[in-house]
Amino acid sequence: MLSDSQISSLKWTIKKPHVNSTCIWCSACTAISGDVFEFDDDGLSCVKSLANYENRDVDDSIAACPVNAISWQEADETGKYKNGVVEHRDV
Repeated sequence: MLSDSQISSLKWTIKKPHVNSTCIWCSACTAISGDVFEFDDDGLSCVKSLANYENRDVDDSIAACPVNAISWQEADETGKYKNGVVEHRDV
């Protein structure tokens, strides 16, 4: 059974896709999940800010990425990555 503090820490934990520094702008993720991924001014894939990423083919985008640049990471209720994770930096 989970303690109250464990339950509290899980309350606002969500999964959010993360794109690390190995992105090569192949466009597989945007072709599969264009409602989740877009390109920034540098031509790198980035994650759109959404309230929910479920049922949006993110797992298919992760599988299709030829350089394994996409993964699931924990985020808080505001959509900010937890544990110091920053987009386009390796985890």
